[in-house]
Amino acid sequence: MKAKNISDADDMIYSTYPEFEYEYANVKESNTLKPKEQLLTIGLRDKKIDGNLTTTVTGFVGKRIDLIKIEQELQDACRTCGSCRMYDLFLKGDVRKRAYVFLRNKGFGVEFAGGN
Repeated sequence: MKAKNISDADDMIYSTYPEFEYEYANVKESNTLKPKEQLLTIGLRDKKIDGNLTTTVTGFVGKRIDLIKIEQELQDACRTCGSCRMYDLFLKGDVRKRAYVFLRNKGFGVEFAGGN
């Protein structure tokens, strides 16, 4: 049952979660660029998941559905779990080298954060 006087398009969401990002349904996503045209950055984040460091992959340009497909393939290749927030991928553990090799084999331009 739907509450009265609340429209579908303008529902207000409040959250105390510090990393919450509201996604608008009417935002136009850009088309996914070819892997050769993209430059992804692989880094290591200090924030830990279950006591492990977190590997980040940033710089993806395209539709979220394509990013989710890449995320699933990357999780299988790195043998770890992870998540996708907005246009960034987070993988549990320090799997930078595995992620680098996988993404290079897929045709992406890849670099390590900080020039390493």
